[in-house]
Amino acid sequence: MAGGNRQLSLPHALGVVAGALLGAGALYIPERVENLAGPATPLSFLVAAAGALALAVGYATFCSGPLGDDGAGAYLHLSRTWRSRAVGFFFTWPTVAAYAALLALLARYLARLAPLGLPENVVALGTLGVLLALHLAGPVAVGRVGLVLSGVFTLFVLVLSVAALSVVVPGNFVPLFPTPVLREQPVLSVGRGAVVALFGFVGFEACAALAGSVRLPRETLPRALVGGVAGVGVLVTLLAFVTLGVVPWARMIFASVPFVDAAASGLSVPASALVAPGLVLATLAALVALSWAPTRTLAGLGELVPPLAHANRGGAPDVASVVVFALAGALVSVDAVFVGLFLAVPGLLVCYVAHGLTTAALPVVNPDLYRTCEFRLSPRLLALCGLSGAGLAGLLLWQALTLDPAIVLGYTRVGPAVTGPAADPLVRSPMESAIPALVGWETLGVLVYVAARDYREEVGVELEPLTRY
Repeated sequence: MAGGNRQLSLPHALGVVAGALLGAGALYIPERVENLAGPATPLSFLVAAAGALALAVGYATFCSGPLGDDGAGAYLHLSRTWRSRAVGFFFTWPTVAAYAALLALLARYLARLAPLGLPENVVALGTLGVLLALHLAGPVAVGRVGLVLSGVFTLFVLVLSVAALSVVVPGNFVPLFPTPVLREQPVLSVGRGAVVALFGFVGFEACAALAGSVRLPRETLPRALVGGVAGVGVLVTLLAFVTLGVVPWARMIFASVPFVDAAASGLSVPASALVAPGLVLATLAALVALSWAPTRTLAGLGELVPPLAHANRGGAPDVASVVVFALAGALVSVDAVFVGLFLAVPGLLVCYVAHGLTTAALPVVNPDLYRTCEFRLSPRLLALCGLSGAGLAGLLLWQALTLDPAIVLGYTRVGPAVTGPAADPLVRSPMESAIPALVGWETLGVLVYVAARDYREEVGVELEPLTRY
């Protein structure tokens, strides 16, 4: 992208990280973690943040080199490291459908939250249409709107945190492990909670998609990835602490929206007055933040499917954006959002596993590319981060392929959107949902890959050998 179109900066990239990693689920912290770790739940969130940082370091490393100038993200990282476009394609292909499904889910959820008196599908499709128009207007428009939404929501959460902090009861953390099971296995209990909390960091890499739109991307994106993930990690740990400090662990089951309930006590206002605006704002911020990843990833795949690489005068990948939002809109129109959600979490985790392994192998497999990265750890430390990240992502992937999708999605920050009737179609065995969806989408990817090769041969497009990096 031309330098003149690079009008976004570090705050915009941090806004994407915050929007993607907070979402509506932030208001429900520490739901689903506290029953595993007890009053020690804040420690689980802190450990989860450290695990997410291991993956973020890998993305930051690649973004600090020449690959950081392009928003294709993981596709470029994998294909250039292994010198195989097929490797890059097949490990990132599922992420496009995963994010499209999440956009469809959040649009439907927003329609349920907003009392507009219109059918939910109409509101959801209208939301997706407005977001598509925003993307077609150019990356600057998306970045600025996203910064406002994420910034206001983050400020909202911080204000509530301070209010809740003022009424924290230290005695709620004594004893730290109140039940026999927690006392007998304290480390394991915190670890189990950390695994669930780690699902909340899915989507962290969305800000890498800003590579073609931010100034000094090789400096900006590593700072946003590492600093943003660390900052959100500290923030969600704080949310867990103040919530358990106000609402006793034994009574957490009675809290409908735990963090908001705790903050309402500090503000002496009804929790209901905070829930609705908070959820709407969080969902809007997440919609804008998460929409960066699939549009730029698909545009990056335009290297193999040339029409997808087209950009309009504003620098927006118009064809890729239309395809992504058409897919999300189709899921909404035919009431098949749940089908796409079968793939949502597994599709992203497959990419994380591959990216972590690629990070670990980078100094050995492609030392030339490694040396071009400005933010780089020693080979041993980078291997430690990469293997740790891949191992943790693999553990989450195992959960995603052995538990029903409703449970897995409930662990993520989009969890509040998967409740009631929306969750019913998701309650089924992974052998009837996630696994066939993943295999089916990759099979479609094979067809696209082969058809794209034939198309390139027909129009005379030749791909350059991947010899430099």
